[in-house]
Amino acid sequence: MSADLRFNQKVGFIGLGNMGKPMAINLVNAGFELTVFDIRSEPLDELKKLGASVAQSVAEVAISSDIIELVVVNDAQLEEVVLGEKGILSAARPDSIIVIHATVHPGTCQKIAQQATVKNVGVLDAAVSGGEEGSKAGTLTLMVGGDPDLLERCRPVFEVVGENIFHLGDVGMGEAAKLVNNLMFLNHLHSAYEGLRLGAAAGIDEDKLIDLLKVSTGNSWALESWGWFAEMRESYTTGMEGMAEVLFKDLSLALSVGHDLKVSLPSGALTSQMLERILGLEE
Repeated sequence: MSADLRFNQKVGFIGLGNMGKPMAINLVNAGFELTVFDIRSEPLDELKKLGASVAQSVAEVAISSDIIELVVVNDAQLEEVVLGEKGILSAARPDSIIVIHATVHPGTCQKIAQQATVKNVGVLDAAVSGGEEGSKAGTLTLMVGGDPDLLERCRPVFEVVGENIFHLGDVGMGEAAKLVNNLMFLNHLHSAYEGLRLGAAAGIDEDKLIDLLKVSTGNSWALESWGWFAEMRESYTTGMEGMAEVLFKDLSLALSVGHDLKVSLPSGALTSQMLERILGLEE
C-alpha cells in the first residue's frame, strides 16, 4: 500500500489493554493517522507521545475515523461502546467501518451489524489469535466475518497488525472460528495438565517428559507453551486471575454457541469445570 493511500485512512482505536495497545502502537508507527480512547490514562499518554490523537470519548473517535477498531473485554462492554446513548453509532460517519477484534458471541456482532446498517455503517468481526507477543510483533492471525469489500478496505490496516488474514464468511463467522480455536486450545491444555500429572505421579521428571512429548504424538501448542503460565502471572495486567476470567469467558461463549447450534461439547464442559485447577489457581 502506498504512503499516500495509507494517510487517507483515518483509524480509530478503542481499548488499549494487553492486546490493543501493541496493535495501536504498530498502526501509528506504520504511519496511520490514529485516534485512540481508553478509560485509563497511561496507555493514552504513551500513544500520544508516539503521535496518536487522544479522544475524550468513543463518540469522538467515531467522528474522526473511517475505520474504528475495538478491543473490549466482553459482549456487554461491546454493546455499550457501540450501541450506547453516546456510543459509536451515535456519531459514526456514514460509510465508516466498525471492526470488532474482541472475542464475543457471534450473535452480538450480528446484532450490531443490523443496527449499523441503518446508519450506513459497515461491520466486520475480526477476532485475533497470537497473544500479546503476536500483538507486539504484528504477527496476529485475524479471523474475519463480513462483507469482502469491507475487508479489502481494511486490509492495509490488518496487514500491519497481523500476518495471517482469513475471511470466513458473513458477520459472526470470524468470532465463531475464534471460539473453535479457543475451545480446542483449552481442551489441549486440559489434556497436557492431566498427562503431566500422570507423569509426575509415575516419578518422571516434568522437563524431560515435556521434551519427549514435544517430539511425539502427544505434542500440542498448549504443551509447547507450558511455561507461558509462569510468565502470565507476572506480565498480565490483572494477574493470573484476570487471565483465568478471560479464558473462562471465551470457553463459556463456545459452550453457549454449541448449545445454540445443538452441538454437544462434553470435553469443553469438563474443561470449564477444571480451568482454575489447570491454571494453578486451586489445588
